[in-house]
Amino acid sequence: MMRGSRPKESSLPRWARTAVVAYLSVVVAVVVAALLTAGFELALDAKFKEGLLLAMVVLTLPVSVGYFIIGTFGSGGEMSLITVLYYSGYVLLAVVNAGVFRRIVLSTRKRAPVPAAGMPGASPLYPGVKLREVTPDARKLWWTVPLAVLLSLPQWMVASFAWCGISGCSGGGFGVATGTEWVAVILSVVNGVIMAVAVFAVCWLYPTRKRALIALAAGTLFGLVGAAVTHG
Repeated sequence: MMRGSRPKESSLPRWARTAVVAYLSVVVAVVVAALLTAGFELALDAKFKEGLLLAMVVLTLPVSVGYFIIGTFGSGGEMSLITVLYYSGYVLLAVVNAGVFRRIVLSTRKRAPVPAAGMPGASPLYPGVKLREVTPDARKLWWTVPLAVLLSLPQWMVASFAWCGISGCSGGGFGVATGTEWVAVILSVVNGVIMAVAVFAVCWLYPTRKRALIALAAGTLFGLVGAAVTHG
């Protein structure tokens, strides 16, 4: 009988499975609580209801922002089939996020090993991987970075209203509205994280710590630029 057989390439490690189960459980609990508070007239504090809604959106970022905006135009307060389907959509978004997380973890496990520290160049067995150099995977940045920008568009739209209101920070129209700037800050940080993940998840540069620093710098710059643009 063989001991310590190799794990299947399609199976997640234990920590990843635990993270997925915990994430989906929390999302389902928050969605059910938000649905009950929205569908029934419960005597709950308004801030608590808003907190549930915000938690539901944040947990299913980044697509949930655009989904929330679209849903506000047609979702009612009563418990109806449309309302149940709308809130169930957040669970579906969480499943999509879990699938993306699974794909990232599996792709990380399948990547080719890096040559030993003493080797100056590429390994004969893995000529595409070079120590302390850019790998051929750098081509993947041509679609991961634009995808991160695309996923950030809903957050930018919401942040542009959250900074100073519908009339902007110039004070014209309906005037400046304050009190929701923290929402814009959170969304700017979320966009920075999205860009950092898009740059770091692709194994285009070694060593890993150097790629992590570049991803951190790219995410920070992207978040600051987005905050400056939406604060107009």
